[in-house]
Amino acid sequence: MRLWTVQHRAVLKSLEDAGELVGNWDRIMVPNYRACYEEMVAEMARRGLDGGGRPPVWAWTGPDTRDNRVALAAEMLLSPRTPEEYARYVVLDLDVPDEVVLLSSYGRWNDFMYAIIMGEGSPDMDWAIGREELNGVQACLGRVAAGWVLGVRPLEPFRPEEEDADEEGGISS
Repeated sequence: MRLWTVQHRAVLKSLEDAGELVGNWDRIMVPNYRACYEEMVAEMARRGLDGGGRPPVWAWTGPDTRDNRVALAAEMLLSPRTPEEYARYVVLDLDVPDEVVLLSSYGRWNDFMYAIIMGEGSPDMDWAIGREELNGVQACLGRVAAGWVLGVRPLEPFRPEEEDADEEGGISS
């Protein structure tokens, strides 16, 4: 299955030294997310996707298109603003065995997280993926093996001029 993920540049050393990338609870950017991530880890375990109790590695379905779709998703999730902030991240293009991936609806996942974080009880997560969500599917992995990495590139900013060219029938690079 083709996936892409945006990760901190430091993961390249982990991939080289350990031969894999795994989640780390100490690197969760928003501490309030831990309870939600623990639910994802539990669902992965129920499906036989053991990540050793570590948080999952998040990815998105499809190949790294090297275009604004990837840039926009990364900007919405990570909010880099300066060239130095962009330079912290890399995009990994992956080819992962289907049987090691848990796919779920990104929209429903956000609703689930909101309910937990806002204290609206412990909602049930609907893990099904509807046909209408083909562009809103997230992928969670217990690890990323170095051999699954097809390519690595720096994260680049969203380029609105390419969107304009696409709308006018132009070709963007």
